[in-house]
Amino acid sequence: MKTFGGFVVAFMVLFTLTACSGGPPAKQIPALMSPAGMADPSAAAKNNEGVDHLVQGHYGISETFFKDAIAAKHNFAEAHFNLGVALDGMEKHEDAKSSFQKAQEFGASNPKIADNEILKKHLGM
Repeated sequence: MKTFGGFVVAFMVLFTLTACSGGPPAKQIPALMSPAGMADPSAAAKNNEGVDHLVQGHYGISETFFKDAIAAKHNFAEAHFNLGVALDGMEKHEDAKSSFQKAQEFGASNPKIADNEILKKHLGM
């Protein structure tokens, strides 16, 4: 009886370790939070809420938040960038390209935007 109990415990440990390590690593989604001290707290909050959804892979939901942030602040580079990432995730590449162009226009001095590989890919850089 002791042998069976030991077998069950060993099996449970092995199963737990396998379950915890399973699958390939999660895809890294580049997302930019709003800059600290932003003048428009409503736009900043919308962008940050969108980022929360974006990193979870909720592209459609995040798209709505980024569009709301952009409506509140039309030259919000981080929100344009994040919208591009969300659209890329939904395979809407022409729309993503447009968003990345605006992100580059408004955020050219931000290396997190200007040096990003997804942006460069869409803009043919």
